[in-house]
Amino acid sequence: MTAEKTNHSISLLDIAPTAALVLGLELPRIDGRPVDHVADWGCKKVALIIIDSLGYELLLWLLPSLENMSALIKRGLLLSAEAVSSHTTPSIASILSGLTPLHHGIFDKAGAKESSVCSIPEIAAKSGLKCAVIMEQNGADVYRGLIDWVHGISDRISPQDFDKEACRMSCKALSLSPDLLVAYFIGIDKCVHMGMGPEGIRSAALLIDRCIGEMTKAAHDGTLFILCGDHPIHAGPLKRCREPYHVAMILAK
Repeated sequence: MTAEKTNHSISLLDIAPTAALVLGLELPRIDGRPVDHVADWGCKKVALIIIDSLGYELLLWLLPSLENMSALIKRGLLLSAEAVSSHTTPSIASILSGLTPLHHGIFDKAGAKESSVCSIPEIAAKSGLKCAVIMEQNGADVYRGLIDWVHGISDRISPQDFDKEACRMSCKALSLSPDLLVAYFIGIDKCVHMGMGPEGIRSAALLIDRCIGEMTKAAHDGTLFILCGDHPIHAGPLKRCREPYHVAMILAK
C-alpha cells in the first residue's frame, strides 16, 4: 500500500459500510459507501478508533510530531472526510451506523439509549462476531448485554487518565483478537474545552499517538485500523469557523 491524499467525496458515513465490507456484514440501510480498494487489503478484523475533535487540518498541523499515526499513513490512506455534525453524539452515531443524523435521529445521550437504530457493533454481534467497545460510560452503557465486551470510562477523571484507560483496555481487548473493536479518545477535545492552547492540544495528541502505537502492536495481523475524528474543533482559538468541515480519516493494516 502507498499513502494517498485524495479529494474524492469521502464522508464519516463511509466508515460503517467499509467496516461491514471487511467483516462480511450487511447493513440494513446506509447513506455512505465503502472506501475504494480497502476490501483488497485482505483484512478480516477492524479496529475503529474515534478521536474527538481530530479535524483534518488539525491532523496536518500535528502530524510531524505523531510517529505512529504517520507510520499508519505511510502504509495506508490519509483522507479528508466530510463531517456530519459539529456535535459528538450525532457524529458518533453516524460513524457507527452509516446514517445521517436526520436518518438515525440520535442527537444526545438519552436518544442513543432509546434509539432502535442498530449500529455496526450490534449487527456484528448478532452475526456471531466478537466485539468490544471502549468508550465514555454513557456511550458504553448502550452496548451492555448486546456485545461480548463493554468497558465504560468515567468522564470525571482527567482527560489524560481517560485516554490512558482507553488505551489499556483496548490493548487488553485486542489481545483477545476481537473481530471488531471500537475505542474512543477524548484528550484533544477536552483540552480545547478546558481552554488549553496549541501546546496543550499537541500534548494530548502525543499521548493518543503513543496509544495508537501500543494498539497496533497488540492487534492481529489481519486488522484494518480506521482512525477518524468526529468533528473539527468547535471551541477556542483553533475553532473551525467556516465550511467545509472535514475530519481526518486514516485507514491502514
